[in-house]
Amino acid sequence: MILQALSSYYERAQADPAIDMPAYGTSMENISFALVLDSEGNVVALEDLREQDGKKLRPRKMAVAAAEKKASGIKANFLWDSTNYVLGADDKGNPERTRKCHEAFVELTRKFCSDEDPGLKAVLSFLDKPDKDFSSFPQWEEMLAGNVVFRLDGVEGFIHDRPAARAARNKWFGDKEKEISGQCLISGDEDTYIARLHPSIKGVYGAQVAGASIVSFNKSAFESYGKKQSYNAPVSVLAAFQYVTALNSLLARYSRQRMTIGDSTIVFWAERKSVLEDFLAECGFCEPRKGEEEPEVRIDAQTSVKIHDLLLAIRQGRRAVDIVPGLDESVRFYLLALAPNASRLSIRFWEVNTVGGILDKISRFFQDIEIVRMFENEPEFPSLWRLLVQTATLGKSENISPVLAGGMAKSMLSGGPYPQSLLAAVLGRIRAEQAVTYFRAALLKAFLVRNCKMEVSVALDPSRTDRPYLLGRLFAVLEKAQEEAIPGASATIKDRYLGSAAANPGQVFSVLLKNASNHIAKLRKDPERKGFAFSYDVMMQDIVSKFDDFPRTMSAENQGLFMIGYYHQRKDFFTKKNKEN
Repeated sequence: MILQALSSYYERAQADPAIDMPAYGTSMENISFALVLDSEGNVVALEDLREQDGKKLRPRKMAVAAAEKKASGIKANFLWDSTNYVLGADDKGNPERTRKCHEAFVELTRKFCSDEDPGLKAVLSFLDKPDKDFSSFPQWEEMLAGNVVFRLDGVEGFIHDRPAARAARNKWFGDKEKEISGQCLISGDEDTYIARLHPSIKGVYGAQVAGASIVSFNKSAFESYGKKQSYNAPVSVLAAFQYVTALNSLLARYSRQRMTIGDSTIVFWAERKSVLEDFLAECGFCEPRKGEEEPEVRIDAQTSVKIHDLLLAIRQGRRAVDIVPGLDESVRFYLLALAPNASRLSIRFWEVNTVGGILDKISRFFQDIEIVRMFENEPEFPSLWRLLVQTATLGKSENISPVLAGGMAKSMLSGGPYPQSLLAAVLGRIRAEQAVTYFRAALLKAFLVRNCKMEVSVALDPSRTDRPYLLGRLFAVLEKAQEEAIPGASATIKDRYLGSAAANPGQVFSVLLKNASNHIAKLRKDPERKGFAFSYDVMMQDIVSKFDDFPRTMSAENQGLFMIGYYHQRKDFFTKKNKEN
């Protein structure tokens, strides 16, 4: 199903001129330099093809003959490759292997290229020359690290794009894998050539730079039931090219149809063009990990308002079609999450739904996390990345648990329960940092609402009688009384007792209430703050009167409700203070 959906996306993208999808037999590769040849095969110049990206020069993405899957073997690419293949020179210190690589490139070029075309003739003449010393060129050292192509001097375009070169490339690509024939698992075509090795998938965060595979039966140990390697997953050469090319396009550096959460790279697409693709891309559900080289996405004010209105509408349960006229909610939508696993890729999850179904899941997610914001500048619709960072040590992306990140993404997009580890992770960070932030309160509310089937209000609920919630409110009142009695204190009861008060209230609150009586007494002695003393005393009595005793311990779920009660009461104090000012 995954491969079939990707293959269909390739066909859709091929028909869309707005999507730059490589043609059959080609792939988008990083090319750094071009060797400019005259008609006799002499190098007249080295052309730097790299593009400026900030302060760095980066290779240009170019459609060339499909890259070979090399691993540790020696396989030359057609009319392009690294300098050890094209020139027989590199800086790796293995001259014997470099010589073999160059011989493989020369042999492949001579086998499929004829000298009837001026461009191909120039390449053949160049390869026949024994001396290929380019050390005198000023950019030689930089050239050694990249791939190169050929250009004919005085002629526009590259030699590998000439009609004769394309015909030779198609013959090379068609003759590559004609070992086994059978029925294709994806297209259903019979008596078609089956791919033994599928092209490499690149762009998954943390995976091998050279690429990895979803399907791989390249050793006899993987054979089963007496079947040959390729018959374990019979995919035709054409279908293998299509699904890998489509996936590589979705995973490309500038793709707006991918997002990275933890160690999972998620790509998404629709069977037909849908506004949901742009919606997910521009909403910023997650932000790039530090070190990932992502282009800055600028969203104008009009688009920002439109996205906010759509998010607000779906959170309120309204139909997205009311905000985006013409939206077809029946279009099938796909989400694929991949994670690195040595030379292969693990599938974290695979979700198939309709556009309307995905929007319903996103709507439920934002309903789950909706809670009053502590400060107005905090995002009303926080990204999943921003929420997950609150569970990580030091608030760093690299410290987010990969399993938790993948589970949260799946829960958000599939509507399933949140990972059980979410509650422990949030409570652990609260205990470590003694801080209940807006994002952590939102995560706790989401977990309790979806996993524990609790009803949790967005803001303070004075009528609520759940003991954990009341204890959280009581702790906030005690902290506020201390802050008023001892302004400017370096540490409050929150910094010392927040975690233990939630876990073992029976042991902690007796000490806290005793100290609170001292704070109230101090406030009463100050004529200007008598009112605070009366107010906090009444609040404490009102809260305590709603439960019978302090439990010795509380479960993790009740600790989560304690933190929400604390957060709600603190926000209520802050809101009242603003109104008074």
